[in-house]
Amino acid sequence: MKVDRQIFLVFGKGFSWTKLKKAIFVDKTRNNEFSLEAEIEQAKQAWLVAQEQMQWADEDLLESAILKTTACEKRYMALLQKARSLHYNAWEPKNIAPVAAHNR
Repeated sequence: MKVDRQIFLVFGKGFSWTKLKKAIFVDKTRNNEFSLEAEIEQAKQAWLVAQEQMQWADEDLLESAILKTTACEKRYMALLQKARSLHYNAWEPKNIAPVAAHNR
């Protein structure tokens, strides 16, 4: 992943907390705007990878794999909550068909 490489480079060349913060938290798009959609997708992929790693973890690494999976899941859910609070939509509201009640 691009962010992992940037973090690795920060530790390799003249470490500073500012460089580390920029490598972790600043994701710029073409318009120099933060892309919440990209962060959500990255978090989802990281969570899926962590789940897969947990399936193949041996007894010695199982606890670590569980903790990583839990952390990835919580990050993904937090980003979804942030998107929800900013009123993001996953689809266009005009494309949603009303559901008819058939309880009679």
